[in-house]
Amino acid sequence: MIIILLTTVSILLIYAIYIRYTNIDKGEVIEKLNWPFLNIIDENGKYVNIVCIRGPLEKKDDILSFEKYKKQNKLIIGCSSYLSFPNKCMNPICDYRTFFFKGERIDKLVDGWLHPFKHDKGIQTEKKLLLSESDFVDNVDFLNHYDISSKKIKYDFICFCPSDDDNSCDKGWNYHNKNWSLAKKTIEVACNELDLNGILVGRENCPLNIDKKKLERHEKLEYFDFIKKISESKFMIISSYEDASPRVIGEALLLNTPVIVNKDIIGGWKYVDEESGVFYDSLTIKTKIKEIMEKKFNPRKYFLKNYGIQNSGKKFRDFIVSIDPSFSKYKQLRFSIS
Repeated sequence: MIIILLTTVSILLIYAIYIRYTNIDKGEVIEKLNWPFLNIIDENGKYVNIVCIRGPLEKKDDILSFEKYKKQNKLIIGCSSYLSFPNKCMNPICDYRTFFFKGERIDKLVDGWLHPFKHDKGIQTEKKLLLSESDFVDNVDFLNHYDISSKKIKYDFICFCPSDDDNSCDKGWNYHNKNWSLAKKTIEVACNELDLNGILVGRENCPLNIDKKKLERHEKLEYFDFIKKISESKFMIISSYEDASPRVIGEALLLNTPVIVNKDIIGGWKYVDEESGVFYDSLTIKTKIKEIMEKKFNPRKYFLKNYGIQNSGKKFRDFIVSIDPSFSKYKQLRFSIS
């Protein structure tokens, strides 16, 4: 009896996996993709026959996979989710050569491109759309169903600036992308000149010239602990520079936490509106923090009105249909959770 039960469960599990990865209309199995590739899903959470490339071809297997998808005539969509990709990166650790395939830049070899940039002239794909992975952060149930009436403030601000692998405080991948030098200065002004208290996640070993009692510090937090801290903050500091698709901005807005954002950020700038936050730079830290502390914002309402699965999913679908009308049978398209 137990053997029969286990066999039945196994069969059902295999069938569930088959349904998850199979396009019923065409009777073909759609493989699960791994970085730098990503699956696209429809309104039912089912894989569709599109390959998304969102980062460079760093390994031999990446190159072979890209070549395979090209030979299979897959619809390939590029997405900027890595530094300035496909444009030349500014991070000194980045290898721009991996943005090419057989001498051609990747964006010249795909069918369309999704990007977060203010200006798209640098992208060499004919079909392109202002759309990011971070537009879909409401795919997390807690964020999607968050009740703003439950919001209880514990901190004036929160800042997220992850450490680098060698725990260096003045160089490294995250030092550049997350712009630690600006984050550090912002925290010091907030604590010393405006007498605010906050929380910093990341760079626990990096020195700050402040009263330690004014800043709660954590090297890392589990995801749901982290977003709870965001919900408990009056505003969030986003000092990032070369950050293409900053999910954390969308997460903050869905938690009804306004953001103060580096005016030079390459992605995520589109989320800043009079309802959601303010831009700043190293010269306007104090005045802009005062502004965000004094003004009334409606960040969650703004995000859901302009982005999220309902809005961005329809834009994504319409963009794909403009490239290949056979995808018109879908109501929405979006990225699988990465």
